[in-house]
Amino acid sequence: MKKNSMIITPNPSDFEVQTLAKQLEKRDFKVELFVPADCIVDIDTFSEKFKDLNPKGALVRGFGAAATQKIFFRLDILTAIEELGIKLINSRQSLEIASDKFLTSIFLKKNGIPTPKTIICEDATKALANFEKLGGDVILKPLYGSKGIGITRLNDKAFAENVIYTLGQLNEIFYLQEFVEHYNRDIRVLVLGNEAVAGMYRVADNWKTNIFAGASMKKIELTPELKDLAIKAAQVVKTEIAGVDIIESEKGLQVIEVNSIPGFTALQQVTEINLAKKIIDYFLKNIKK
Repeated sequence: MKKNSMIITPNPSDFEVQTLAKQLEKRDFKVELFVPADCIVDIDTFSEKFKDLNPKGALVRGFGAAATQKIFFRLDILTAIEELGIKLINSRQSLEIASDKFLTSIFLKKNGIPTPKTIICEDATKALANFEKLGGDVILKPLYGSKGIGITRLNDKAFAENVIYTLGQLNEIFYLQEFVEHYNRDIRVLVLGNEAVAGMYRVADNWKTNIFAGASMKKIELTPELKDLAIKAAQVVKTEIAGVDIIESEKGLQVIEVNSIPGFTALQQVTEINLAKKIIDYFLKNIKK
């Protein structure tokens, strides 16, 4: 008789979700793909959806919300699932921290992880003043988001005024991070618990080094320093499965972001390690604890 397992995802047809599901099926699991957007929560019967999970855990590959109310609702769904005794990897708390660039920056700084100077505020006039405070060369990022979408470099005051005051009219939050010269490349490290599994350089022809934005992958041998920094960064934001983004600066290594739903397709191209297998191995081992 097959055991039951679950992957929580906003996109059941996603290639990586399907790859992970196949790894579970190879271990004789029947896999349910739980889509938060499709969930109807009847508080009298909600627990029935999860009673047959064995072991009592679910792999979270995103919750897929953009609108504020939907973000909170879908995080609430994850909290409700955890209250039923289902272990989520990653946990609701880690998703909340890592998907929010403000909280990520605070947790990194509080725990002594080197990260660029960052200022967050709501007021456009104050944002422009802090653009100057950060040296007149900043990266403006959306508070929530991934794949480099919506990230803009502001290094001209007139352009910065135009962008900031326009966003102010839209009631946006201003997340301003000093631009740190990183020679058009950064490092992505996949962390599973206490292990830095694999890494790659992401190399671009400009400052934006996301694969989604056109950067290419290069193999990298992870040094003990890189492994230690990536593991610590993942742990301080309470994330078990993490993609940690690191830049090499004149001041040394700095952590830019921690991704709690790390993609692995690009990284798989520069490593012989079966990453989907490693992720599922980790998931199954740790939901049994």
